[in-house]
Amino acid sequence: MWKAAWKSVLGHPARFILSILAVVLGIAFMVGALTFTGMIQQSFDSITRGTIADVDISPEGTYDTETTVGTTAQPAPLTEADLDAVRAVDGVESAEGVISTMGVYPLDASGHVTTTGGAPSIGSTWLDAPAFGHQPGIVLKSGSAPSADDEVAIDPVTFDGLGLSLGDEVELATEQGIITKTVVGTATWGSGGTIGAQYTFFTTAEAQRLFLDGQDGFQQGWVTVDEGADRAAVAEAVDAVLPDGYAATDGQVVADQVAGYIQTAMGFINTFLLVFAGIGLVVAVFLIANTFSILVAQRGRELALFRALGASRRQVGRSVLFEAFVIGLAGSLLGIVVGALLAWGISAAMSAYGMDMSGTRPIPSIAAVVAAMVVGVSVTMVSAWLPSRRAGRIPPVAAMTGQLQQQTTRFGKAEVVAVVLTVIGLGAIVVGTEVLEENQAYVVGVGAVLMLVGVAGLAPLIGRPLTWLLGRLFRVLFHQTGKLADLNTVRQPRRTAATASALMIGLALVTALSVLGSSASESMERVVRDGVRSDFQISSVGYDGIPSKVADLAADVPGVSHVTVVREGYTQTEDGGYVSILGYAPEDFNRLAAQEIVDGRMFTTAVDEAIITQDMADEDSLGVGDSLEIPNLATGQSVTFDIVGVFSTPDGIGFGSINTNVQTMESLGMADTISDMAIEMDPGADRATVHEGLDDAVAEFPTVTVLDKEEYVDQQTAQIDSMLNMVYALLALAIVIAVLGIINTLVLSTIERTRELGLLRAVGMKRGQIRLMVTLESVSIAVLGATLGMILGLIFGTALQRVLADSGLTSLVIPMSRLVAFLAASVVVGILAAVWPAQRAAGLKILDAIAHE
Repeated sequence: MWKAAWKSVLGHPARFILSILAVVLGIAFMVGALTFTGMIQQSFDSITRGTIADVDISPEGTYDTETTVGTTAQPAPLTEADLDAVRAVDGVESAEGVISTMGVYPLDASGHVTTTGGAPSIGSTWLDAPAFGHQPGIVLKSGSAPSADDEVAIDPVTFDGLGLSLGDEVELATEQGIITKTVVGTATWGSGGTIGAQYTFFTTAEAQRLFLDGQDGFQQGWVTVDEGADRAAVAEAVDAVLPDGYAATDGQVVADQVAGYIQTAMGFINTFLLVFAGIGLVVAVFLIANTFSILVAQRGRELALFRALGASRRQVGRSVLFEAFVIGLAGSLLGIVVGALLAWGISAAMSAYGMDMSGTRPIPSIAAVVAAMVVGVSVTMVSAWLPSRRAGRIPPVAAMTGQLQQQTTRFGKAEVVAVVLTVIGLGAIVVGTEVLEENQAYVVGVGAVLMLVGVAGLAPLIGRPLTWLLGRLFRVLFHQTGKLADLNTVRQPRRTAATASALMIGLALVTALSVLGSSASESMERVVRDGVRSDFQISSVGYDGIPSKVADLAADVPGVSHVTVVREGYTQTEDGGYVSILGYAPEDFNRLAAQEIVDGRMFTTAVDEAIITQDMADEDSLGVGDSLEIPNLATGQSVTFDIVGVFSTPDGIGFGSINTNVQTMESLGMADTISDMAIEMDPGADRATVHEGLDDAVAEFPTVTVLDKEEYVDQQTAQIDSMLNMVYALLALAIVIAVLGIINTLVLSTIERTRELGLLRAVGMKRGQIRLMVTLESVSIAVLGATLGMILGLIFGTALQRVLADSGLTSLVIPMSRLVAFLAASVVVGILAAVWPAQRAAGLKILDAIAHE
């Protein structure tokens, strides 16, 4: 039997190739996801290694947290005398001063900021010292390092993106305004890419003038340890000679903290991509199982003949599983190669977008290869298990009569299980949306998965009315050809439904996301319309804050009646999370966003008085009169707030968990960070004129933008659409696999019906009618899958909107135009999927087809 099974695999190369394609696509996406996240990790590791010294000298408290880097106040600058004391410590090879700041943005020819995905733009002094473990620190890529105060080096991605040549001038937006420098070189940290970050390197003297107000000192120290020296011991010795306010930290401690931070950030990306890999594999399971069902049906007489010759049921079943093993193995191997190419393609696209990942290679890890092989082979064999059992039950007499059992649709055990799964899934969705207050999304997600599986099992029954309706339509429009297509569709209802189920899953997810996307856009518009108080908002393109000078400039614009300035800082909670602290004048309460005092009063000018949100009060059991003790990350000391009020905001409006006054923000060392400004116009002022005046007022600060309510909505909805487009692109994999499933089913079906098609041609059916018949069968499958998928997607999308209502997704919008477009697209998918199978069926030679066994 093993020999016969191997010959069966090699004897039908077309069938073999069609079968492994599903495995290839499913595994390719999984390997691509794992490889791509590995490449990102490689890039971050390279940058991290290049930006960490053997021993780091930073303000005290910088590395006191366990999982991430803390924020601290900057003490008096380190002096050369301080560094000389460090250089005198045994084991120290060198000690250099460092000045580094966020918010140094190279500008393009139009004077616009060039950033990618919110990545930082950093300005720092040039440093020749090696990085941690004597690895490359700042790496010169071309030209030379800056040696004069009017010279800079920038990262190569920004250099190429701006179309610069060495010796050209570049404008840089800084907190001090726009400055012009000559680009003399390109450089980056470490040997990897920039992952979207921008670097500008200055001479020490110029960095001191720009970022330390001309003081002769440094913000940090970079210590290189002698090779073979005990790094931890050297760090301890260095710490002992440092001035107050500074601490020396072993580079390994810094590296571990940064790695933990990256792992946390990467965890979401990895999970996000693996979820879609899982979706691809689930869809592939339907295709593989359906493929093997068809293969067993086609080989029915062959397998029955084996039974008649003495093969046992177990041997026949094992022969089918052996084919599945070969297909799973070949598909997994090819999937690994395609996955590596997919990761390379994604990284190339991101590099073109500005997320440079040079220095990394799309080579799957050993763990990814092993996982791919195990998953690919296992999924394929599990998918083929039921068809293999069915093959073993083929009666030997079928080989002699030529009559094989036809597939029937009846309500049996499988349907009972499907009903149970559907009911449980629907119940979970109802409980998640109407009963639970925590973990709602998880429960709804589990319910959605159960419903998808259950409806897929019931598709032959619940899809019958739709296939009947399509059949009647085809008979009216295409007469006998339509009648034959209808009969072929309902002849094997389980096969039709299984093929449609793959498309159903993809369309269910796409529809659910469309509901969420449309609801999010409408909710955002309502939130802005009802919750944003100001006429204009001024914000920064990065996370560097707004220069304080902007407030005075905006206030001088004709037509402006009031400028609200909001300062922002963060504090860490007991569980390691972060909450935001906002500071503004008491009279500016309810002027930037909708706020309402629920209990107590507004804070006064007294230091350490604060009001908190209703959510924070409920979560932490706090109220008016209570005290709230928090760590001040700027000083490392604890601060106690007196809670004088509790306020609420509309759903979707986030306005800082803790609100206080400007004096308190000054005591916390957070008064310089202006996060937002709100502009109110004089009654009767012309909006366009005031907008133009504000744009002119902030023109010297390219990092600052002015948006009215409509522009703000457009900006937020554009971000939502961008995210959805990325998700749609990932879900396209499931649609591709589903289309492949339709093609696979139709091709194998035409092979199975070769003799029948020959007889139809013999009695006068034309080639065009054969093509039309196969195309109508394909359209029936696609429309069935799309209809079921959209119905489920509406249920899932509506449930998730209810779950996320408290997070700001307050409006439910059903995108009818998109649903109609999806249905029309499914017809197109059916037509395109039928092109090759229809052409193959129409191209059969009549006599050869009639003689086919």
